Amino acid sequence: MGVSKTIVPARKLAALRHALAKAKQPQEALNVGAGAAGIEEMMRKSGLYRTEEIRPVRELFLDSRWTLGRMLRKVLRGAGPGRGKKKDQSDPSFTGELQRLNLNKARAIEAQRIGTLPEPEKAKTYREAETQDVLPTIELLIDVARPYWYQASRQQKHRQIADAASEQQSPESFGPFPLIYADPPWKFEIYSEMGADRTPDQHYPTLSDQEIIDLEIYGKSLREIACEDAALLMWCTSSNIERALRVMAAWGFTYKTQAVWVKDRTGLGLVFRNKHEVLLYGTRGAMPGPQHQPSSVFEFPRGRHSAKPPEIRAEIEKMYPDFDEQTRLELFSRDSVAGWTHFGFEAKAEAAE
Repeated sequence: MGVSKTIVPARKLAALRHALAKAKQPQEALNVGAGAAGIEEMMRKSGLYRTEEIRPVRELFLDSRWTLGRMLRKVLRGAGPGRGKKKDQSDPSFTGELQRLNLNKARAIEAQRIGTLPEPEKAKTYREAETQDVLPTIELLIDVARPYWYQASRQQKHRQIADAASEQQSPESFGPFPLIYADPPWKFEIYSEMGADRTPDQHYPTLSDQEIIDLEIYGKSLREIACEDAALLMWCTSSNIERALRVMAAWGFTYKTQAVWVKDRTGLGLVFRNKHEVLLYGTRGAMPGPQHQPSSVFEFPRGRHSAKPPEIRAEIEKMYPDFDEQTRLELFSRDSVAGWTHFGFEAKAEAAE
C-alpha cells in the first residue's frame, strides 16, 4: 500500500518539476503551480500521506510561485514619477500581462516579492521548515524575502527616478538632479581678533545662510535644480546644525538622519575641541532610501582645509549606484571628479556673468 499510494504523485511530481525547469513564460509557471496544488489537495483528501510525503509537493508549488515572480519582475510596474503631475503608477504592459494570465494584482505582487529571494536563501528556508517539522508557506517566504524585496524595490524606483531626470535634461538645461551632495561655504562669526586668521574666509569665499538659500545656478534656484523626488546630503559643523536644517528646509528637503566624519586630529572649538563634522541627510517627494547603508561614523584623516574625504563620496555612490554624472550633483565642490556634475565657486562666478 505504501508504494501504490506514493507512486502516482511521484511520477506527476517529476513531470511537473521537469516542466518548471524548462518554463520560459509566466503561464507555464502558473500551470506547474496549479498541478502541484492539485496533487497536494488529492494527497490531503486521501488521508494516507504524511507531512514528509507532502513536503516535496508543497516545495514545488512554492518554487512555481518563485519562478513566476522572477518572470513578472521583468515587466516594469511603474512608469516612474517626473516633475509636475504624477504619472499613473500602473504600467499598461504589466496590467495587460496580468489580464492575459488571469492573475490578480495582489497575487502577482506576492509572487514578485517571493521572486526576489535568492535561491540559496529559499533552499535554506525549506531546510529550516523541515527541521521544525512544518510545511513552508507563501507567508513564510514573503517574510524571509522582505529585505531582498525592499532592496529590489528601491533599485527599481531609483532607476525610474534617474530615467525621469535624464528625460527632462537637455544640453541647454542644468538638472534636474535626484542626488545632491553639498558642502556649503558657511560664514562663521568670530568672537575675538585672534580667531580672524582661522576663519574659512582665509581659504575660500564664504556665504551667509540667506545667500546659500537664495543661491541660483544658471538662473535656477535649488528647488528647481533638484528633482521632485531627490536626496540631499549636506555638510555642516556641530555648531551650525540648526542653521543647516533651515537651509535644507528652504531648499525643499525634509531632514531624515545624519552621519559624522571623525577626523584623525582635533581642531578648534569654543566648548569642545572639534574632531568631527556632520553630514545631514534629507529627502523630498517619494525618494526611497539608499540601496547600500554605510556606517553612520566615517573615520578618515583630514586633508587640506575643509576638503572632505573622497571615500565618503565613494560611499554615496554605493548608496545610489543607479545615478551617474547626469543625475548626481556635487554642490560647492572644490574638485572635479568623474561620475558627477560639479558646481563650485569658479562655476558660480561664470554663471553670474
